[in-house]
Amino acid sequence: MNVLHRLATLVDSCLLPSVEGDDGRLPDWLLRRLERGTPGAAVHAYGTAARATTDAVRAALPDALTGHPGPRRKGDGSAAAAELVAAGANLHLGVRPGPRADETRVFVTDLQTHGVAGALGPFTGTGSLRPFAEGAAAGVRAITAGHTPVPGPDGLPAALSAPAITGILRGELGYGGVVVSDALDAPSIVDGWGVPGAAVLAWIAGVDLLRLGPASGEGVHAAIHTAAARAVFDGDLSLSRLEEAAERVSRLRRWACDPRMPADPITASGER
Repeated sequence: MNVLHRLATLVDSCLLPSVEGDDGRLPDWLLRRLERGTPGAAVHAYGTAARATTDAVRAALPDALTGHPGPRRKGDGSAAAAELVAAGANLHLGVRPGPRADETRVFVTDLQTHGVAGALGPFTGTGSLRPFAEGAAAGVRAITAGHTPVPGPDGLPAALSAPAITGILRGELGYGGVVVSDALDAPSIVDGWGVPGAAVLAWIAGVDLLRLGPASGEGVHAAIHTAAARAVFDGDLSLSRLEEAAERVSRLRRWACDPRMPADPITASGER
C-alpha cells in the first residue's frame, strides 16, 4: 500500500460524519465513505427516524459506530441506554460530567453495562477534573474534547490543544481511550481555523476521532484529506499519530459492536 493510499485510509478511519436522518436515507457521499473506511456516523434524529437511519448505516457497514447526541429526557445511565438502544445507537455522544461525587462513575457504568459506549464531555482542560477521573476509572470508552479556549498564550480550544489533551487528559489523568472532538463545524472553530485546519490541529494535539456536524458534506471531507496530506508531507503531522488514533477508534468500534462491562480503567497505552 503506497503512502497516499495509506494516509487516505487512516484519515477516513478517524472521521465521524453526521447525518440528520429526516427520512432514514443516507447521502451517496456518506455511503462511499463508509465503503472506504469511515467507522460509522452520528445520527441527529429521534424515534423512528433515528432507527431508520441507524439501520441504513448498519446496512452499509454492519459493524458501524452509530453515535447519538443522547436521550431526550434526563435519567440514569440505564434509562439513557434503553432509549439509545431502541434508536439503534451504540455510542452516547452527550454524556455530561456529574457535579456530585460518584455521579459520573455510576452513570457511565450503568450506560456501558447495557451495551452503549459513553463519550464523556466536554473536556475543557479547566475546572474540576474529578468527573473525568471518575469516568476514566469506570472505563468510559471515549471522552469528548470541547471548544472552550484553554488558558494560555495561544488560546486554543481544548480540542486543538496539546497541553489539554496530551498533557492533562493523557498525562495527568492517564486516560488511554478514544478522544473525540466536539463538532468541528461549530462557528468558533470555522471562523478561527476552518474545519480542515482544525482537523489537523486536533490530530496533532492528540484527538483520535473527529466529529463533523450535519453541515459538513463531501467537500469538507475532501478538504480535510488535502489538509492532512499537506501536514504529513510538511512534517507537522505524523503517520504514526494517525495510526495510533485509528487503532483507538478501531478498539472503540469493536467494543460498541460487541459490548462488555469494563472491569478496569483504560490505561494510557489503551490496554486493560
